[in-house]
Amino acid sequence: MRKILLLPAALLLTAPAALAQVDTVRATTLPPAQLAEKLYNSGVAKFNQKSYRAALQDFDRALAAKPDFAKAYYNRAAVRYELKDYQPAVQDYDQAIKLDPSTFGSYFGRAQAREALRQPTEAEQDYGKAAELKADYAPAWYYRGALRFEKADYQGAKADFDAAIKADPAYAYAWHDRASTHRQLGNLPAAIQDYTQALKLQPELLPALLNRAATRRRAGDLKGALQDYNDYLAKKQDNALAYTNRGSARYEQGDYKGAVEDFSRAVALDAGYAFAWNNRAAAYLKLEDYKRAEADATKALGLNPQYAEAYLNRGHAREMLRLSDAACQDWRKAGELGLEIGNAHAANSGCGAE
Repeated sequence: MRKILLLPAALLLTAPAALAQVDTVRATTLPPAQLAEKLYNSGVAKFNQKSYRAALQDFDRALAAKPDFAKAYYNRAAVRYELKDYQPAVQDYDQAIKLDPSTFGSYFGRAQAREALRQPTEAEQDYGKAAELKADYAPAWYYRGALRFEKADYQGAKADFDAAIKADPAYAYAWHDRASTHRQLGNLPAAIQDYTQALKLQPELLPALLNRAATRRRAGDLKGALQDYNDYLAKKQDNALAYTNRGSARYEQGDYKGAVEDFSRAVALDAGYAFAWNNRAAAYLKLEDYKRAEADATKALGLNPQYAEAYLNRGHAREMLRLSDAACQDWRKAGELGLEIGNAHAANSGCGAE
């Protein structure tokens, strides 16, 4: 999000070109308050042009002329944030708040800088103060909600996203993130409704499409999930996760050939994606292609030697390939890694003690 800049004071009129030299001399003799305003206005203009270093110099000079210029501290902080000088930005916001504690933007800006410094607790407090000072400023609620979501305070996050939506009903990201909060709270119908609203407001918000698909799949609506995955992949074909998730939905629907196609696309995009290799192994098992199933499970284990499900699937493939001892070893390993069904398969298949 772009940093908020206070509205600049009225710009001073420039002198005609013929008097430029005289005007330059006169400018140095302006009273400090007027000189500070002139430099401040120049800094704002340069900020808007993204000339951040030049803007920083102007705000430095404005503050040298007028050390109690709260707006200059605020906007110098915004410049420093853009330059990724986060700690100096926090210090400038501190000074702006000290001089004018009633300006919500200083708290919001300091919160963003503190987030960049990985100080979520302090950032959450500042977003809260910004929201207290300006309850109709949706981003303050939204960003605090996001921080609460990240620490698994889903009820608190939902309350903040509610407030963000109340302040700005067209805030697509707030609808999306409230949907994700509903999903974490187990309220799948509400999650689907909020993802749908986010997409109405911003049709190109593709994560909402992908997340609605996953929610519909979790709710047992495989047809709706597949439609969402299809719509997503029609617009974006470079996401291995999307192919893997559609493959999983196809697998659950009994379309094992379609699942293999999707898992194949996933590993073509990301050869290090162990989950997709193992899932393709499971699909090959359903298609009774045991050699390919064994090879894919082995590939998954090469990428993640602690992958219990891959040991289980390879054990099944090896059993069908009449590699009984190797199958028993794989099932036992799956059990050792916490997948109890591996021990059950070993016992039921007559695997002796090692």
